[in-house]
Amino acid sequence: MKKSTMLAFTAAVLMSAASLTGHAASAPTYDDVLIVKNPVMTPQLGSVVLVPVASPQTVAAVHDYVKAWQNAEINIAKAKVKYDDHKQLTKSEKVWLHSYDKHNYADYFRTHSIGRVHGQEVFMNWNGENRNKNEYEYFDMPKYNEQDGFTNSYGYNVLRGMVDQINAVIQEQKKIGGPMTDEEAQALEDSILDIMAHDQEHVNNDELRHYMNETIWYAAKQTVKTKLAKNLKLGMTTK
Repeated sequence: MKKSTMLAFTAAVLMSAASLTGHAASAPTYDDVLIVKNPVMTPQLGSVVLVPVASPQTVAAVHDYVKAWQNAEINIAKAKVKYDDHKQLTKSEKVWLHSYDKHNYADYFRTHSIGRVHGQEVFMNWNGENRNKNEYEYFDMPKYNEQDGFTNSYGYNVLRGMVDQINAVIQEQKKIGGPMTDEEAQALEDSILDIMAHDQEHVNNDELRHYMNETIWYAAKQTVKTKLAKNLKLGMTTK
């Protein structure tokens, strides 16, 4: 067997073994721009967009999330009126009344969205807010310092930056009482989608654009699912 053929065969065997054992996780692929730090030049979106942000699925999930939150706020307000009038509350109304204090739609969304970003960070082996030096196979990511701060992977920066902006809007909505009217619900929905639309203008990477959609889609769907499951467990109605 020729030496070049033998080397190629040996490399293939080693790569296959690494993928099976997991030892290849720390080595980014040849063109993995998401694991390295932010590019010097911000990528401009091309004329052909294969992965829209927000996708139709994400738009629908955000809409369902906001409307479910609006429905909860309406039921909470009704229960509060009865409570203030010293009227007897049903079991469902009692739970609605206290559901705003914890496990609310805003905090659940924050938990699920940030958790999804950290899930991608672990799965994709991104460097995210790591105070220690991260040694990859062929390069290092420096540890935190006061002058430069964290050196995060590009993929992490994009997802976490988008999620933090959206959560800031959602938490602000929580402070003022949550969406009560159709106009307030639409305004909140538009604000979330506007952030996604703005951030995607400088993301010319279809894989990362998919993660942008998937992160918000998951947070919205999981929040509604979790709240619904709790309501059904307590014997509550959703209307």
